This record gives sequence, C-alpha cells and structure tokens, in this order.
Amino acid sequence: PEELSSAVRSRLAALARAHALTLPVTSEGGKRIEQSTTLHLLIQTILLPYEGPTGAGGPRVAISGPDLRLAGGMVTTFALLLHEFATNAAKYGALSTPAGHVKIDCSEADGQFTLTWQERGGPRIDTPTDSEGFGTMLARATVKDQLRGDISRQWEPEGLTIRLSLPRDRVTSE
Repeated sequence: PEELSSAVRSRLAALARAHALTLPVTSEGGKRIEQSTTLHLLIQTILLPYEGPTGAGGPRVAISGPDLRLAGGMVTTFALLLHEFATNAAKYGALSTPAGHVKIDCSEADGQFTLTWQERGGPRIDTPTDSEGFGTMLARATVKDQLRGDISRQWEPEGLTIRLSLPRDRVTSE
C-alpha cells in the first residue's frame, strides 16, 4: 500500500507540474500573460515519475528531435495525451518492468510534425489488443478533431509504437 501510495502521489505531482505549465503568469505591470512551454519540457514533466535507469543501466525515457514551443491551448491537450500514453505504459507496457524504456522521437517535414512513442523492454506482445478503452478512444478523438492529425498504434512482440502526425502550425506558437 505504501509503494502504491507513493506512485500515485508522484504521478499526481507530475500532472500538477504539467498543469502549472499552462497557467498564465502575471507581469510586473499586473497584466496576465499566457505562458508557453516546449514539448520536450512537457514530456519530461509528465514522465518524471518514471525516470531513472533501466535494469540494464540505460535511461527509462529518451527524447530526441526538434523541441517545439507549444501554443498555449495545446499544452493541456498534449499533457493529456502524454499522460494517457505513460499511464498505459506503466500499467501494461514498457514502464511496467524494470528493464523497460520509452524512446520519444520528434521530427518535422513538409509542414507536418511527427511524434513517435516507442516502448521496448516491457512484456512481450504476442497478440495485439483488439479492444479499445476509453482513454484510447479519447486520444484518437483528440488527435483527429482538435489537432487535425492522425494517430496510429503498431503492436510488435518487442513493444508498442504510437505515431502522432499533426500539422505543425496547429501545435506551435512559433
């Protein structure tokens, strides 16, 4: 119970830190200014409870590629998506085992931004799941309707790969 309590506290704290990234700040003149953050910082904030070395000594989480400054309204959207991915990885995937790790690669080409979430070192996937939970349905609807993008999941024996492809101008404030 104590270990579970600690895990829940650290995950709630990560969500609170991610939420704090979305709150407007007050300037010296008393004017409220919308705060922006970068995608890499948001990813690090959401995945902080899972950080540390794997059983083999490598990092549990690795982020690569361009770091976009997120538009203010997109921070919460990405925080919820990333939290869903992390929660599922902690329950069923790579983050549920000491040897598991997640590699997150960001890339840009032709006005598209792609985020690839790749889990390895978790439980072997012999049969991809056909069922879709509420979180998965919500993630798909969010990506399609709010971000105007696509999401795909590829189930391989060595782990899950999730690929988000979005118009760059929908997510960035640059």
